[in-house]
Amino acid sequence: MDKNDSKDIDHVSIARDIDRLLACKSLIVTTALANEIPEIGTAPFINHDESLYIYSSHLSKHTRVLLETKKAHFMLCQDECDTQNIWARHRLKFTAGINEIARDDADFPLLCDKFESAFGPTMGLIRDFADFHMLRLKPVSGVLVLGFAKAFEVKGPDFEIVSHLRSA
Repeated sequence: MDKNDSKDIDHVSIARDIDRLLACKSLIVTTALANEIPEIGTAPFINHDESLYIYSSHLSKHTRVLLETKKAHFMLCQDECDTQNIWARHRLKFTAGINEIARDDADFPLLCDKFESAFGPTMGLIRDFADFHMLRLKPVSGVLVLGFAKAFEVKGPDFEIVSHLRSA
């Protein structure tokens, strides 16, 4: 990032805003197959070890497309109740490397336990459902929007600020 750009940015405040977005309970997923209309879905997630994890059924089209293409866009979005201006709603849009965590992987039970701790007993009911898949999302790049004239290009699992976006 340009040194002049960096002086104008409150990195501590931005880190807090990112942490607030990562405290959301669900994310939005957009996927697409070639020559098809994009698919949109939502999934609860946990943040663990520089990755986000979702546990989603392949009965949902977005999950099937994720498993097939390993490509998608994701978004974390500030709750409408918490935003001061709906047009300036805080959000983090990103792409991620995607891989499935096999049920026999040593991390699978740990991740299921984390989901149950975060979201309650439903995870105990669905953890053995064969149609559900544990997917690891390792953030690669994206855009963080914190209001008017407060959009930033970000990269990596810690959403490091790359640049302050000032024009289209």
